Amino acid sequence: MIASPRWQAVLFGAVSVLALGFQITIQPDLILQLLLLAPLVAILGLPHGALDLPIAEAVWPLDGLRGKLRFVVIYLGLAAGVIVTWLLAPGFALVAFLTYSVLHFSDDWSKAASPLRWTGGVATIGAPALFYPEEVTILFAYLAPPSAAQFSATATAIAGSVGFCVFIGAMLLKPDTRGQAAVEQAILWGIGALLPPLVFFGVYFCGLHSIRHFNATIQSLPQTRRALGIAAFLSGLIILAAIFFVQNQTVGSSGPLPKDIVQAIFIGLAALTVPHMILIGRFNSLSGGRGNLKTRQSSGR
Repeated sequence: MIASPRWQAVLFGAVSVLALGFQITIQPDLILQLLLLAPLVAILGLPHGALDLPIAEAVWPLDGLRGKLRFVVIYLGLAAGVIVTWLLAPGFALVAFLTYSVLHFSDDWSKAASPLRWTGGVATIGAPALFYPEEVTILFAYLAPPSAAQFSATATAIAGSVGFCVFIGAMLLKPDTRGQAAVEQAILWGIGALLPPLVFFGVYFCGLHSIRHFNATIQSLPQTRRALGIAAFLSGLIILAAIFFVQNQTVGSSGPLPKDIVQAIFIGLAALTVPHMILIGRFNSLSGGRGNLKTRQSSGR
């Protein structure tokens, strides 16, 4: 991933301040947090994943409709495999999801001085578990058996404490780490301590990760306008599906079930993250920087 523009840190800080104001004034309960998180993730978070088809077209020869359908089948097959794994072994699936989420999110700081890449990835998962262990355990219990949920919450909190100590140590002992990445991660740890886990995740995922990934990817892709059109179309389908899901949860009942919404959001993200990570890994290995894929295509390579 290319070096990140400064405006992304400013935007992340502004979104974090707004979320803190919202939390102080509204103090949303779990149901309201979930009802806000689902559409926010669909509208602001998932469009960066909607670029996966244009990315695949840039890195593999997906000639014609048959080639594109083959990619879609493989992509959805991998996602379905994650869902099946979660149904058969939810405890293992939760641990695996947390692990590869740290790896995936750490790429937001891939150009940062060591060890800030890894402290950033750990903070995205470890900060909520460190500061809100009971709430995180409850959320994990919606996704896995109680024993696995407790183990995952404890292990994640330990990882968070280690990551926080390493971050502070880096700030004190390594002057070269005191840059934009440090500011972003200071904000991350701050909102991890001040915001409930679901609000924290929404702010990070929508206010930094998705925007950063989308901006870096769209600038490296050839046929930018077409890629944006595909992303807009797929995002529209995702938003409609999210609206249908929320309405279906509220019709004919006293209210939506937290467990169902948590499972839909996080198991869905887990399923899509696996093929997304594989694709992004291939994309990054080929692009290596802004504009490289455009150069490759224009030169016929």
